[in-house]
Formats: sequence, structure tokens, C-alpha cells
Amino acid sequence: MFKQLPKYGLLGRLCATQAFDGGILYVLSGYALKLVRLAVLLLVWQSLLQSGAGTGGLTLMQVLTYTLISSVFSEQLNIITPATTSFWEGSIIMRYTRPLPVVAQLMAETAGRWLPSALLYALPMLALSPLLGVNPLPASPLHGLLFIISLTLAVSLGFAIDVMFAALAVRLKNASWMACLIRGAIVNIFSGLLIPFALLPWGIGNVLSLLPFGSVAGAPLSIYVGEGNAWQLLIIQIIWNVALWPLAMLVFRKSSERMVSYGG
Repeated sequence: MFKQLPKYGLLGRLCATQAFDGGILYVLSGYALKLVRLAVLLLVWQSLLQSGAGTGGLTLMQVLTYTLISSVFSEQLNIITPATTSFWEGSIIMRYTRPLPVVAQLMAETAGRWLPSALLYALPMLALSPLLGVNPLPASPLHGLLFIISLTLAVSLGFAIDVMFAALAVRLKNASWMACLIRGAIVNIFSGLLIPFALLPWGIGNVLSLLPFGSVAGAPLSIYVGEGNAWQLLIIQIIWNVALWPLAMLVFRKSSERMVSYGG
């Protein structure tokens, strides 16, 4: 396994450079749109909470920090590998010709694509966030450490969920893009990536925090701002990782033959 790490690193580096195939202006325009979206969300939360809307126990600064970190780590909190698109394009067959596990290749390619975003968006936003009136620091050093652990578990779980959706896309064939749209709606609404669980009415957030999507985004973000029981959230993340990874690999193997024959 460790002997293969340089190969995964090379694959990730190649995918990182591919982000600039469309030109630097194309890349920067995408980050500019993310910045505009973040600014709008920050203004919306400020307007709502300052007008007396319920905060679920969160302070205004916690909500703003939550929104900032969800934008900075959006790619890690909403894992999207090339699995579905490569199936549609037929390029999935090329990954079966390499001397590396297909799922591991997809993970390396995805991680490689995070590098441009980290350098051109995440780090600048963390540095400039005080200009937007947002405190980018975690609730405490301990919460910062637990966030790193939680984010690692969230990324692992996100890959497992993406593998399962890729297998679903194979089953749906021509409706695979519909599966992607449905997945996007589910992630934005039910994962806590867009709206903190504490702000949801009728205790809905408490239920969603127990589900897999809640462990992908809501758990690490809640830990970062010091909301909820961090240890309980970590345990739930571990449980879902242990439960879903074997299932993800099983459904992926079941779909592999159909994926290659249809995509290739």
C-alpha cells in the first residue's frame, strides 16, 4: 500500500494541473462566484439574526463563522469524484487498465483537484475574512483539533457516499445526471452545509445530525464553532464510516461489470 503512495501523489498532481486547462481566468471566475455566494449568505444571516430570528442557541458570530468555514471547505464537505462523469463519458475503462484500485484512483484525483482551491480561495478567504466581519478561528484550540479529526472522518465518509451514488448512476444509466441533481439537493439541505442544524425548526436538526449526510458536513462544522457535543458527533461519524464503507465497496463491485460495459 505505502509503495503505491508516490503513484497516487503523481495522479493527484496531474489532476491539480488540469484545473488550469481552461485558463486562469476560467478558474478565478469560479472562485469569484463562490465569494459572491459567501458574501450574500453572510448578509442574509446578519439580516435575519439581527432582526430577531431564532438562533437555536448560536450567536451571530458562530453562524457567520459556520458559513465561512462551510464555504472554505465546501469541496471536502461535499465530495464529488469523477466517478459519475467518467462513467457517462466512457473514460472509466481507462482506470481499470492502471495497476491501481479504481476507487483509490478516484480518491487521489479528487484530492488533487483540491489544491488549486486551497491556494486560490480557501487560504485567501481565511486571511481576509476579518474584513467581512467574520472570526475565522475555531471556538477553542481543542475544538480546532477535534475539527481536524472530524473533517478527516467526514472526507472518508463522503468518499463512501460518492461511491454509492456512482453505483446508483450505473443502475440508472441515462438518468444518471438526475441522480446527481437529487444528490446535490440532498447534500445542500440535509447535510448542514448550507443551514446549521441548530437553526432548523421542530428539532429537525437533531434528527439530521444522526444521519450519514449530517456526519459529512454538519458534524465538523458544528464542532468548529463549538455547537453540540463534539465527542458524540465524532462517535456517530465513526459508526457511519464503519457501516457504509463495506456497503459502498460491495455495491461498487456489483456495479463494476455493468459500469465498464456501458461506459466503455
